[in-house]
Amino acid sequence: MSENTKKIVLPGYLVRRLEAFRVVKGDSTSYLLRDKVKGRTYDFDAWQFYLLEILPGLEQFDKIQAAFVDRFDRELTRAQFDEFIASVVDQKLFVEEAGEHALIKRFMRKTFEVQDGKAVPRPAIESAAPAAPAAAPVAPAAAAAAAPAADAELPAGVQDALGLDFRSTEGMLGLFDPRPLFRLLLPLLRPLRHAVYVVPLLVLAAIMLLSSYWHLLTEDLQRLHLDFTLFQYLVFVFLTVRFFTTMTSGLIGQHYHLAPEKVGLTLAFGFIPRWTLKMVGAERLTRNQTMWLHGGNLLVRLALFSVGVLTWFNARDNNFMMSQFGLLLALGSFAGLVLESGNPLVKSHGYYLLSAFLNEPHLRGKAYAALLNKWKGGVYRASDSTLLAIYALLTSTYVVLVILLLARMLGRFVFGEVEIGGSAVLIVTGFVLWALYRNYVSLKKFGETYERQLQFDRWRSRTVPLKDEAGEVERTKTRYWPTAVIVALVVALFLPYPYEPGGNVLIYPARKQIVTVDEGGLVSEVFYAGGETLKSGTLIARVVNADYAAQINVLTARIAEQAAVVQNLRSLPKKEEVRLAEERLALAQVQARFSAEREQRLKPLVAIEAVSREEYEAALREAMADRQQILQREAELALVKVPVTPSQIAAAEARLSSLVEERATYEARVQRSDLRMPFDGNVLTLNLKNKTGTFLQKGETFATVEDSSTVTAEIEIQEGDIGYVNVGDEVRIRAVSFAVDREFHGKVALIDRNVTPKPTGNVIKVQATIENHDGLLRTGMAGRAKVLGASMPVWRAFTLALTRFFQVQVWSWIP
Repeated sequence: MSENTKKIVLPGYLVRRLEAFRVVKGDSTSYLLRDKVKGRTYDFDAWQFYLLEILPGLEQFDKIQAAFVDRFDRELTRAQFDEFIASVVDQKLFVEEAGEHALIKRFMRKTFEVQDGKAVPRPAIESAAPAAPAAAPVAPAAAAAAAPAADAELPAGVQDALGLDFRSTEGMLGLFDPRPLFRLLLPLLRPLRHAVYVVPLLVLAAIMLLSSYWHLLTEDLQRLHLDFTLFQYLVFVFLTVRFFTTMTSGLIGQHYHLAPEKVGLTLAFGFIPRWTLKMVGAERLTRNQTMWLHGGNLLVRLALFSVGVLTWFNARDNNFMMSQFGLLLALGSFAGLVLESGNPLVKSHGYYLLSAFLNEPHLRGKAYAALLNKWKGGVYRASDSTLLAIYALLTSTYVVLVILLLARMLGRFVFGEVEIGGSAVLIVTGFVLWALYRNYVSLKKFGETYERQLQFDRWRSRTVPLKDEAGEVERTKTRYWPTAVIVALVVALFLPYPYEPGGNVLIYPARKQIVTVDEGGLVSEVFYAGGETLKSGTLIARVVNADYAAQINVLTARIAEQAAVVQNLRSLPKKEEVRLAEERLALAQVQARFSAEREQRLKPLVAIEAVSREEYEAALREAMADRQQILQREAELALVKVPVTPSQIAAAEARLSSLVEERATYEARVQRSDLRMPFDGNVLTLNLKNKTGTFLQKGETFATVEDSSTVTAEIEIQEGDIGYVNVGDEVRIRAVSFAVDREFHGKVALIDRNVTPKPTGNVIKVQATIENHDGLLRTGMAGRAKVLGASMPVWRAFTLALTRFFQVQVWSWIP
């Protein structure tokens, strides 16, 4: 590769008449200082120039040594450091303010020696010796780099990179300066760089979980699609994954002594906001550091994906909201890796990582030029490569597919529920054409830029800056409040926290009943329209049945008849009947005497044949009949004189009682046809007046009533949290209808012994009773409830899901 020279920022302690340049030749990098006044030049190695850059920010040798090891992966001895500082002092390259630095001031004091009888200043390098590092507060960071020329070519991985290439942030909306925050957090978070070795294990665990519980993932993704719109998902990703990865990139840049000047917003595709971190001085990064800067973003996304999967799986049985948060985090991280950041076909971190690895700052432009040469047969063939052409073809195809996918999502989520006819098609088609044209213009610009650079690639070896720009930043003092806030947060982690398991809740009344009839009938009258609050026994409606009224009349007559029979039995025997029987007996006796006398008179006459035999026999039969009549009348008299038995009276009375009971049954049916309020409560059914004149079948519902003065709240507690719920615990409920201005309180009355499976995980139902005298809580209302559980430190309350995961899932994996 040809030699490249670029002007860079001048370190803070060097005199301002100097200009600094970075010289790249092959894989070696050196630095050149040019004195504009004296016309001298000074050459420095990369490690020497690095020391000049970090001196304004570090005044203790051990910190300088630690930074040096991080940068060059080798030790810096105190002797080497002192010798180098002394040489710079001898060349008078430091400004007077550098004499205030604890490690420089002893070299700035001039010493003298006698030569030929004269006092001659003694070189500082001869008196350089190790000295104890002075203890002083850390000064502000080194000066920010001056922006290179507008048409300067930046190193691979920095060229065109959002936030690293200063030209990519010209349209950025700046929000705040993150440097104070980064300076505060970097020493605390620096040990986390070793977590990079844990990321592969987390990713492996996440993949194993997804492969084992893929059916649960598909169920939760379907529910997530119903609960969240595309806009809500994009806002979540914008506020979590993108913001976190942007801040992580800033911390990595701060570690490499870049100047993250501003956090702001830029627009992707011209309308989608995204976080942007403007970092000055990225052109000074080595190739390895540039790769780590982009690769760190990808590693963070992989870590967030793994943490999201583990959180989703572990919390889906006990904390639905946390489970959805983990699933959204995993989905957002994975989508970002596949569609943008980790995809080398898109100009993002994956692309710039590949660009830095290949040491090709214009990878995409070069590939596009190669594709055009393949297609049009260009004259200049330096970039004509089949591999590059295939890469350009894949990139263009992928961009077109992404645009079509965005168009489909735009049509589905924005216009899916709005009836605007062909306007939706026109809007989506316009978006596709605009996006394709924007991509075409961008690719054409890349190709033209690279073509123009290739024309000068054969002879150009240096890039001369057009103007001088200052590269210092104002020194600031370490702020107290950020440190105090962090300490307060750490202390807060150990404060007692009332852990409250919660879940979805449904409201049920204390009593609920259906008003109906056991026999069909015609609804003759309805006294209420429905929805009223009535007292117990209030007549609601009346149902009539003509057959029952007729049956009651018939039974009433039969009862009267049977009552007369019983009364007659109780009055026997009667004197009149005895006298009549006696007279009938006396009459029979008289008649028998006369018939016997006549038979005796005819008997001798028949012997002399004075009368006929037939006449005598007729008189004989009459006398015998009269004697039998006497016996009959005597029996009747005896029967009349015998009294009625108790069993006869009881039988008659039983018959009477059965008739009375039968009539009472019909009367009860008539009474039950009057529909009354069974208890104090509310009539739920509306428009009851419309049922007047209709025929109500047996068992058919006329109305539904309830008693809601006390309601039952059925709470779905996740299986993992049921151990913190006990009967009698206080319950706080926020119904959806009153989530802003009202909170209801009750007590746990019952804990279900069964476990209910749900798509979001197993739950156990807990019933709580709530006083509802004002009637605000209504049947079927939904909301969320919390049960006052145990008290524990804050850190434990917010890590229960993670603790449970290791105690159950990880424990089960250990053989």
